[in-house]
Amino acid sequence: MPTAYAIDVQFQTAGVAVGQPGDFKFFSSSPAFDPLEGRIFPSLAHVNRAARDLAVTARVRRAGAARP
Repeated sequence: MPTAYAIDVQFQTAGVAVGQPGDFKFFSSSPAFDPLEGRIFPSLAHVNRAARDLAVTARVRRAGAARP
């Protein structure tokens, strides 16, 4: 039976990583993390890193857009 792990980034649930034989598939629970939906990762560390990187990139873009 597959095992699911909640992926949290900056106090927000990004989604769930479901363990498959040899890898993890990501299911988004927030529109901000939809670009990762369905992606396969070799480990939970890779899932967490991708979600964290996506959150940081989005935050930087928002900060840049807010400047006059």
